[in-house]
Amino acid sequence: MEDVKAHFWHYLVLVAMIFVGGLAFFASPHNTAKFQVAALIALAYIFWGIFHHLLENNLNLKIVVEYTLIGLLSVILLGGILL
Repeated sequence: MEDVKAHFWHYLVLVAMIFVGGLAFFASPHNTAKFQVAALIALAYIFWGIFHHLLENNLNLKIVVEYTLIGLLSVILLGGILL
């Protein structure tokens, strides 16, 4: 909980990105557009994670790979459902 308090604005940006992306996802009329929105959300998540850890001075390759793999996994799962 201390981490959330210390980085409130970081997490607020993350929640806002996911919320706005979710609205765009559900407003998209076609599955292809939904997939593109999901890919953009995942990309934003990856960049957010890298930027967050860069500001915390604890960015390393393991963290970059972790955020990238989670983003890719979400896109692959949604792609399998939508396309």
